[in-house]
Amino acid sequence: MSNPANRRNIPGTITLLDKGCEFSGKLSFEGVVRIDGIFQGEIFSQDHLIIGEGAVVEASIQVGHLEVGGNFKGTIIAREKLTVHPSGRVQGNVQARELEVHRGALVDGSIDMSSLREAVIAPEEKIVHFGVTTKTQFNA
Repeated sequence: MSNPANRRNIPGTITLLDKGCEFSGKLSFEGVVRIDGIFQGEIFSQDHLIIGEGAVVEASIQVGHLEVGGNFKGTIIAREKLTVHPSGRVQGNVQARELEVHRGALVDGSIDMSSLREAVIAPEEKIVHFGVTTKTQFNA
């Protein structure tokens, strides 16, 4: 089992795949789930998914809130928020209402924030549309 001291203090977190575990398939869940192993496939939830430091995930993900501290490749739809921690590596297409990228994180691919925001922003607010298709390393 991985060291609990390395985990964020989120109440009720369920570790689905610990280090050394591999899984391929479809996952749907409620609550908070953490992956620290290797996962390939599809993940669906309205809730919170954590890809832990050292995890390797290649998937199509649709969740409410996603935190990436490991390596991710694929497609992300984060209806609420995507957080990429300093150890996080994201490669692929991202749709997120809110995006938080920490110093040291790597995001390589396309980012679309407008499509999820338009559904919840009042018509009188102005939206600035932009597209990002670059490899960006955040170091300050």
